[in-house]
Amino acid sequence: MIRQMIRPLGLAAVAAAALVSISAPARAADAEASFFTITGFGQLNTDYRFRGVSLSNGDPTVNAGLTIATEPGFYVSTWGSSLATYGGANTEVDLYGGWSKAIGAFTPNIGIYGYLYPGGTGVDYYEIFASLGFALGPVNATVGINYAPSQSHIGGTDNTYIYVAPSFAIPGVPITIKGNLGYEDGAGPLGVGGIKHKVDYMIGADLKWKALTFGVQYIGNDEHSKAFFNKSNLGDTVLASITWGF
Repeated sequence: MIRQMIRPLGLAAVAAAALVSISAPARAADAEASFFTITGFGQLNTDYRFRGVSLSNGDPTVNAGLTIATEPGFYVSTWGSSLATYGGANTEVDLYGGWSKAIGAFTPNIGIYGYLYPGGTGVDYYEIFASLGFALGPVNATVGINYAPSQSHIGGTDNTYIYVAPSFAIPGVPITIKGNLGYEDGAGPLGVGGIKHKVDYMIGADLKWKALTFGVQYIGNDEHSKAFFNKSNLGDTVLASITWGF
């Protein structure tokens, strides 16, 4: 699983899910509006990659997410995953929320993201984010920025991550080609300092079948020669996943 912010790709997995709607009272004769929608997913992955870096030491992981969205565009979400031991924690739980709504051909998304590590010490932190989705002919794309203000749990410095994530649904078949190109400078993932000018990349494809989505991704970064994490966490890899949406 590759994690981006606002977990655009996590939300893409949610988008593969079926919606469960709670109808609001009728606003016009015999008309009802769906004010709330609830989406969720469970996922099995051969690795957990965050901005090109493995956070599971290359081991398989299990994660799941749930989103409650409102018709005006406000939403709250939670996401959890297993990961390699970090500050005494072996689980990550993210809480995030914001506002996102299609406006013509554009979909802005703004909010705040909290990273929590139950059982860990001095490792929780937060980011603020903004992104814009739009269409370029048959290709959809999202450009975004995530900014973590200076915090003691990320080494007393700030962190900036910018990215572009295109996707293309192949006409006539349930296959979507997707990609991501990101640039990071500052504190780095999980508060490890000294990340300067890191570039990460991903290209992959999803195959949808009923409530399941089968994914494969080629993921990597340009940090191979630097003393950051270990080589197995930095090397390019092919990641496979199975997602069940509900």
